[in-house]
Amino acid sequence: MPLRQFASMADFIVFQCPQTGMNVQTHLEKQPKLERRSFEAFSCPACTRVHFIDLASGQPMKRER
Repeated sequence: MPLRQFASMADFIVFQCPQTGMNVQTHLEKQPKLERRSFEAFSCPACTRVHFIDLASGQPMKRER
């Protein structure tokens, strides 16, 4: 039976909810900087809204976009 190799702890994204100001831990892993920004939808447990998280910076999308 082959041994499974586990990677070290993943660098999960923690961001500040723009609605509540609470720190929220996600199941999303940070990604290396890409040519274009890559966003992932995340249902926030702090405010129950959906935020789009930049996978490279770990920050939610700004309202200015």
